[in-house]
Amino acid sequence: MAVDPKKKSTTQMEWTKEHDIFLLREMLASDIFHYRKGSPDRGRIWDEIADRLNATKDMVFHIKEKRSVRDRWNLLKNKFKKNRREEEAASGIEVDEQDEKDILIEELTDQEETTKESIGNKEKADKVAAEDVRNKALERLGETKKRKQEVDGNDVTKNTRVRRSTEGALTFLKEKAEQELEIRKQDQKSNSKLNINKYNSSNRLCRWSKPRTSKCK
Repeated sequence: MAVDPKKKSTTQMEWTKEHDIFLLREMLASDIFHYRKGSPDRGRIWDEIADRLNATKDMVFHIKEKRSVRDRWNLLKNKFKKNRREEEAASGIEVDEQDEKDILIEELTDQEETTKESIGNKEKADKVAAEDVRNKALERLGETKKRKQEVDGNDVTKNTRVRRSTEGALTFLKEKAEQELEIRKQDQKSNSKLNINKYNSSNRLCRWSKPRTSKCK
């Protein structure tokens, strides 16, 4: 009985061990965990893997939603981790030899965890570096403000000293001028008295001298 292609295309794909190995090989070859989780690059790689699986002629894939390859990986990974924890917890139990599927899952799991840890460390380092740059910038800003305040303070002190020096010179010149003025006043008084004395002496001589000279008035 022939199968209706339309009906076949609407049926959900059944994953087998061979399908899983094809998926895991594509993931390993694509280096998908080189990119950050949730980044556009990792999303693009998932889409490319889904397209290649649907196009392969070695096995039939019916991947309708491209996110199904990511969901399938998470299922395989979680199941593998659970089995590994159970094996590590159990003592004295013989462990089956790993086949290709288990080897691929283990390798991809290690890659994913290593990338996650590396990205986390890089983010921490970037955060510390950014904080260090911010602190240094604040320190430089504080030093700049401090230097500016010191310069402004020196200018005020300098201007104050200049004004004080000028005021001192003006005071000295004023006192000197006042002293010179006082001396001139004293000289004027002395000259005035001397002239008066000369005039009086001249008049006395004129009164007693006979005959009066022409200089007498």
